[in-house]
Amino acid sequence: MIGAVLAQSTGVSGWTQAAVIVVTISALVGAVVAARAARSRTDSIDRIDPALLDVDLLDPGAKPLPGPSIVSWYERAYLAALLGYAMFDRAFAWLHVPGTPIFIGEVVLGLGLVAFLSVRTPMRRAFRASSALVALSIWMAWGAALLGIHLTEYGLDAVRDSAIWYYGLVGVLAVFLLIQDPTRLGRWNSAFARVVPILLLWFPIAILLDILFANRPPYVPDSTVSIFVHRFGNIGVFAAAILGFLWLVDRERGRFAPQQRIALSAIAVMTILLVGFQNRGGMVSAFVGIALMIVFLRSRRGELVLAIGAVIVSLASLAIVTDVTIPLSGDREISAAQMIDNIGSIIDPNSGGQRQQSTTQWRLELWTAVLDDVVSEHPIAGFGPGLDLGLRYGVSGIGDEGLRNPHNSHLSVVARMGLVGFALWVLMWIAWGAQLLLLRSRLRLRGRTPEAGFVEWLLIFAVMILTNAIFDPTLEGPQVAFWLWTIFGVGAGMTVVYSGVAPPAWIAAHIPGSTSLPAVSGADRFS
Repeated sequence: MIGAVLAQSTGVSGWTQAAVIVVTISALVGAVVAARAARSRTDSIDRIDPALLDVDLLDPGAKPLPGPSIVSWYERAYLAALLGYAMFDRAFAWLHVPGTPIFIGEVVLGLGLVAFLSVRTPMRRAFRASSALVALSIWMAWGAALLGIHLTEYGLDAVRDSAIWYYGLVGVLAVFLLIQDPTRLGRWNSAFARVVPILLLWFPIAILLDILFANRPPYVPDSTVSIFVHRFGNIGVFAAAILGFLWLVDRERGRFAPQQRIALSAIAVMTILLVGFQNRGGMVSAFVGIALMIVFLRSRRGELVLAIGAVIVSLASLAIVTDVTIPLSGDREISAAQMIDNIGSIIDPNSGGQRQQSTTQWRLELWTAVLDDVVSEHPIAGFGPGLDLGLRYGVSGIGDEGLRNPHNSHLSVVARMGLVGFALWVLMWIAWGAQLLLLRSRLRLRGRTPEAGFVEWLLIFAVMILTNAIFDPTLEGPQVAFWLWTIFGVGAGMTVVYSGVAPPAWIAAHIPGSTSLPAVSGADRFS
């Protein structure tokens, strides 16, 4: 009977039915194992040598460990890709070979896999130390099984639609980089601090370019997507993330003087408000992040609230007194009335203008249609990769670049991977969040406030991206997926490093009186 239900849910016949049955049962068993891991393996951090919690992973001056050049090249390409995606969004996604679009993300991911296979790294011990990595591997295995089933029928489209899960490899590779040389975390943190002013000055310009030239050439090669196109929601999330970095991480490091932090925070808040005129999803995601920042800041939260409040009150007063109205695309405009309508439509979907009401109604109808369709047709494994869900549900894209997925990345997981895939998706993020919250508590108890603030920032950044993914299909493309999975990998990598999975040379250099760990065996090379 179970076999009949599973075969019907996948819509295939023959040997694939047996494959789906085996994989489904394995995934369900894996979900139970991962659930137990989320409850028990996180306790493994209790067994960390207390000296490890006194190590400053964010020290930018730590001497890097020598390593193979292929890993260094991958690290440079990886960081360049992250910066490019943050600044140029979709327009940065493509390289161009005449007649063939090549995605930068896949090239960087391929280079990372080559580097991973070229270096011995204790990944087996890393997976034992992180329940989040275990949950991620189970979720990706489920996606890979569905790709194998549908590859023959849909070919390259099936591979293309599998990006939502195979970009998870970016998180695994981030862990690989950190346990291969933990001093990288301090350098990455310092590098991000250096680009903060650049990003904050660029974002308002990017918004203006999108408003003026989003539907005009020049276009990305082999597409009708303008190079000036930006997702406003993504900009709102990044601006709020920078705000969190300034107050949770840099406030403890002091790279920016208090006056500079206030000025940069003001630009970040103004950018979020500018995004709010055009995109409610980005504004909601940013507000969720700011609320979490206020919760985490504790004793000094009043400073952030005062800074944000001062900017909002000043801009609102200026807008009301001058009655400035700047028309935007569609029937949107920059004005105090427009912002009030947008905020009101978030609180009450029936309030606000006609556009807000119709957009909200359209989203609710689409989400309901997708859930009803999946539950009634293919509840266990979903429709799998390959089927054009954008066409099935009448979702349009930009120009001729039609969307292949519902207008919600979480629903994409449901539609492509079924209820089993969605359950594993939720479980994975619960396991990751639980480990990071526990690590944060340990770091605070040891007085490691900067590192604890960094962990808090990772949590907030991830929550904002996942919130924005409710309103926009952001995780199917590398411009957001690379950042999300990097955040996942850095968080998991910190728990792994603090669990003692690190090169002996690093342990010996940072922990007085420590003994070297055993050499890595060939069995520990791969997960």
